[in-house]
Amino acid sequence: MFARLPLVRIQNNWLGSIVGRNFNVKSSTNLGFPCTYTEEETQKILETINENDVEQLYKYNITKYRLKRIEGWRKKFGRFMSLDQVLELDGFGITVLRKFYDSIVHTPATSEELVQKVAKKDIKFTTPVFSANLIPKVQSCVSLYVGLDFVTWAKFKVVKDQPTVLAGWNSFQIVDRKLHVSELIRNVTQLNQLIPEADVYVVENPAVAQTVAMGSAVQTNINVQRSQLIAMIMLSLSSRPVEDPEIAGSNVFFFKQYASARLFGIFVGNERVSADSVVRSLMERQVGPSEEPDIEQTQSKLTIPSGLKVVYEENDNAEREFLGQAVLLGLSFLRLSVFKCENSLKVFRR
Repeated sequence: MFARLPLVRIQNNWLGSIVGRNFNVKSSTNLGFPCTYTEEETQKILETINENDVEQLYKYNITKYRLKRIEGWRKKFGRFMSLDQVLELDGFGITVLRKFYDSIVHTPATSEELVQKVAKKDIKFTTPVFSANLIPKVQSCVSLYVGLDFVTWAKFKVVKDQPTVLAGWNSFQIVDRKLHVSELIRNVTQLNQLIPEADVYVVENPAVAQTVAMGSAVQTNINVQRSQLIAMIMLSLSSRPVEDPEIAGSNVFFFKQYASARLFGIFVGNERVSADSVVRSLMERQVGPSEEPDIEQTQSKLTIPSGLKVVYEENDNAEREFLGQAVLLGLSFLRLSVFKCENSLKVFRR
């Protein structure tokens, strides 16, 4: 009996440390964090970081990486009990934490100010940045998808307060993956004659031209050729004459890589999967398979004429896939950069 007494005492002390854990509303100086907030401000900060979800916290002065650390802590340990406890997380120093806490304490009073604050954190989807001055000028758009064997494009017509219309789509086959520069020029010249005119042109930002594995010279050459082809096509399109001088020379954009795949849920792991199911959903419902038919913004819907549906079905699987990628790229660009569709932007703020 006497031999077990120390064990009982240790257990009681251990239990007491848990039961006695109080909600500390005061910051401490144990980790070097100065106690500069009032009790009311401290309470507000603790309630905010404990009660708000990640999307709500993102409107404050904090990065997504650090938000994930906070979320991971809460899932594992529960609530934060003091202000300095956050310093235990990776990526948090005193300066970073002070800026985060200050942004919580000085939250904008009106919802309009909150919207403006969140807007500043919008992801830049294009290179160069798509200017807000161009938005009212966009009545048509051509998106291009450049693959290894095909170049495909889709043209969209934009009308205010109406669904976007797919005005046409087509493809051009590249016979050889190893082309001399002179052959590239010939192909680009033909493409320039086939690609329809539009107010703006968009292509996905090409992958970095680098080897995947040691000695993979073939893959490097393919990446380099694809980058050359994209650059030459976009140069020829930017050189087309336009009526509006504000658009001239600034109507060609490179869209963020994989953004269209992420928006429509066809990005699994580190790879893009088939776009066919999304395209068929657009044909039938005007929206993607996981989207509500009464989507917030009418322009975000896509009308595909019956004749173009027939064209899609008549192509083989590979060509259909490239046509689909071109459509999703163009629609993503319009939703994210032109229409500023809130439902679509939320996908990238998580």
